[in-house]
Amino acid sequence: MSGIAAFRADLVHLGERLIERLADRALGETALALIRQHAADESSAVAFMLKLAEESPPELREILRDSKAAFELVFCLGGSELIASGLAGTGPGWAAVFREAASGAGAELMAAARCTFDSNDRETIEVSLARFKRSHFLRIAIADLLGHSSVLETMTAMSQLADECVRAALEGAGVILGDQAKNAGRFCALAMGKLGAAELNLSSDLDLLYLFDGPDQRAASRLGELLTELLSKNCFRIDLRLRPGGRNSALVASFESALNFYQDFGQTWERAALLRARPIAGAIDLGQRLLNELDRFVYRHYLDFETLRQLRAMKRQIEAELSPTAMVERNIKLGYGGIRELEFIVQALTLIYAGRDPRLRTNQTLAALSRFESLGYLAPRIAQRLADAYLFLRDVEHKLQVAAGLQTHSLPADDDGFAIVAARLQLGKSAQAAVRLKIALRQHRVFVANQFREMLAGGETPGLEASGGARATWEAAFEPETAIPLLRGLGFANPVESAGHLMLLARGPAHAPASPRRHELVDQLGPLLLDEIAGLPDPDLALMNLADFTAAIGARTSFLSLLEQHPATRRVLLRLFASSGYLSALFIRHPELLDTLVRSDLARVRRNAGDLMRDISGLSAASRDFEARLDAIRSFRHQEFLRIAIADLAGMLTLEEVQTELTTLAEAVVGEALTIATGEVNARRPLPATLKLCVVAMGRVGGAEMSYNSDLDLIFVYEDARETAGSSRELAARVMQKIVAILETRTREGYAYKIDLRLRPSGNAGPLVTSIAGFRDYHRADAAVWERQALVRARAIAGDDDLVRRFEAARQQIVFERGLTPAEVGEIAAMRTRMEREIGAENQRRLNLKQGPGGLVDVEFLTQMMAMRYGGRYADLTARNTRELILAAAAHDLTEADDAPQLAADYHFLAQLENRLRIETDQPAWALSLSPAALTPLARRMGYEGEGGAQQMLDEVTACRARIRGMFDRYFTRERNLGI
Repeated sequence: MSGIAAFRADLVHLGERLIERLADRALGETALALIRQHAADESSAVAFMLKLAEESPPELREILRDSKAAFELVFCLGGSELIASGLAGTGPGWAAVFREAASGAGAELMAAARCTFDSNDRETIEVSLARFKRSHFLRIAIADLLGHSSVLETMTAMSQLADECVRAALEGAGVILGDQAKNAGRFCALAMGKLGAAELNLSSDLDLLYLFDGPDQRAASRLGELLTELLSKNCFRIDLRLRPGGRNSALVASFESALNFYQDFGQTWERAALLRARPIAGAIDLGQRLLNELDRFVYRHYLDFETLRQLRAMKRQIEAELSPTAMVERNIKLGYGGIRELEFIVQALTLIYAGRDPRLRTNQTLAALSRFESLGYLAPRIAQRLADAYLFLRDVEHKLQVAAGLQTHSLPADDDGFAIVAARLQLGKSAQAAVRLKIALRQHRVFVANQFREMLAGGETPGLEASGGARATWEAAFEPETAIPLLRGLGFANPVESAGHLMLLARGPAHAPASPRRHELVDQLGPLLLDEIAGLPDPDLALMNLADFTAAIGARTSFLSLLEQHPATRRVLLRLFASSGYLSALFIRHPELLDTLVRSDLARVRRNAGDLMRDISGLSAASRDFEARLDAIRSFRHQEFLRIAIADLAGMLTLEEVQTELTTLAEAVVGEALTIATGEVNARRPLPATLKLCVVAMGRVGGAEMSYNSDLDLIFVYEDARETAGSSRELAARVMQKIVAILETRTREGYAYKIDLRLRPSGNAGPLVTSIAGFRDYHRADAAVWERQALVRARAIAGDDDLVRRFEAARQQIVFERGLTPAEVGEIAAMRTRMEREIGAENQRRLNLKQGPGGLVDVEFLTQMMAMRYGGRYADLTARNTRELILAAAAHDLTEADDAPQLAADYHFLAQLENRLRIETDQPAWALSLSPAALTPLARRMGYEGEGGAQQMLDEVTACRARIRGMFDRYFTRERNLGI
């Protein structure tokens, strides 16, 4: 059957006319066959091809003789009336326009395209703008429909086209108004919405905001009016409703009025709108200045989960405007699982977290999803599926709009309409194509809707029912005498104190009167909180910390919104409040750490040094100035510290893993501090290229055995082959002083670490920095035995790689090459005795787990003595870590067969106990009470259950210390009596 014979009767006549105009029947039949096979709308394709044949038969014949070009032309003519009429209206030369766009160059053209005017009269400017927009739009639409431009490329090209039209129109308006425009002063057009995000679709309005800074409001308003009129004349539809104050405010806002409006009256929807704001024409710096000034309005530096409730209300209003239900289902922008829901997810995450993490600040949807994934705010699977859904829905949106250039987001109501859209998406013309499109749409929209409701629908579904006891107790919150027996019935051990905490939780702090919204939230949550707290190991501690925390954050409802909407976070927080006074105090000082809790289910339990360094470097680089970098370092340290502690409390990390994680964190922070310090000093006084710097960790940091609240014992080493007159020492000292300030200075985020520099050569009397040569000379000639011993755990953790290697070589030589004499073994034992006597500080009420007899220091001194004495013979005895040294000594028969495993077990037990003390209390970490009653919570957390658990734990501590002291005495006596 010939191409024309396959058509329905009403198209046969048009087909014959097409063949006649082409004057080539074979070519015409081929064209008609292509239309039958590939055109989404056969009638449109035949009709518009006939128009092109009537306009310029040679051009059409040339296209049709090229099989690829012929297919693409048929696809466009049958897929888009907008493109077909645009080509037909181009006149002679339409084929060149088509080939250029079909080559994929259409989207690329916009990067350098400029709209110019032949004369300065208004009519010419309007015509020029319309022609420029129409010409480039046609190229963009063709490249998109043919799939030569990706969805992202199409959005970018459309945004570049709109940017250029606004720029040119503003220039034209200025020319037309002349001196009147100059009286407006500095004028800026800011893009909002999709244009602001450079995500414009094929038929978007342009959401604009006009800003001026000048003497004449009327002149500025006239400039804004004319700009709008020029753009609206056959160019783009303009929407100015997102300006400060909306449609009831001045068309053009002065800088000060805009700033004051947002700061005094700005709402959540306006914060969300400003996330995508972008200055595009006129005084760009003026628009950017406004956005910079509004930074704290848009990006709040505390977690603002109340934002979610307000975004929910916005979405409900949109859905109400779309009713009936059929429209909600068909609208892929505003309806169920549509583009707006996905954008709301991105905006909500940005509003909540970007105040604390500036790396999240981007106005583009896909870029934001990528950052949420890479920075741990969204699980990779979810982020990727949301990105895929966004691209798919935007592609479908383009294929709906390319049909006739209408601003539509509604899916077809019938199967025939779906078939046409499927064909435009290059899914084919078979009956199954529409089915495949519907399935894909449903899968993406269901996923988006589920994620939207999971994130934004908190509080809308019924939660758990509180017990009768919890409800009665909550209702008695303001009547302590009634609440006390009820609290006792729920399992509170100190109901009198807890009754006061319950009242504080219910009432809120006196200095911050509660809002109606706070009363509503706290009454909903109160009984549920009591039930959950009652099931924890220490409900009294949990209630006290929760009440203190709510008092610290004041009247803000965002925290209560978080507890309402994130049950998993609520459980983690309450468990932490019941387990650690120290961590609770950290939260009370830094409420923003809720961020870490919210994301704890996404956080990796273990993180390597490379990941930590990348994160802290990224946060630091995203900070505006030195003070912001200090805050970024502290915030990062607190968040990672909390990550480790949460995993520790949940039993997800061993003691050794906790120590490794804490050490790796400290190394990352010190490394970034060195980078910042070097940059700061170099900016004031350039550092010579030959100057090398190195930071050396001593003590527990050096041995990778850090615990909670550990200070950093550091020394600083430098080298400069061209040093003259001590200038390099001075510069190195400046850098190291800056490092200490960076880590120790207290900012609004607290401090990072306390630094102890007493282990440097000559102690407090010595210089802050030491050259590598001076370091070697001092330890060869003047160092005491205890200073050599301190180097057993020394480890370079930041600085020049070559200097790090040279320091390690020097350390190995100093510590291990000559071993220990029996007299030096005696010196180490004597120093241990002196430490026990002077700083052990034990009495009838407490033990010293660290410095007391048989404490942790006994094991450390014993293993370090073995390392110094035998490290020159056995390479594994040059290790820094205490457990590794125990195993190495046993491997070379330096301890008896049964002693090593017992010593390792006892050391682990005391270290674990110290770990629990450091994480759970704010008392000195070495102090262990001898009161069984005071020890009961700690014993329970160490695994000792029942009424006698505390005494059982104390008995184990006593036995453990006795075994350690026995081995200490035995091996030190043996080594003193042996020759070297």
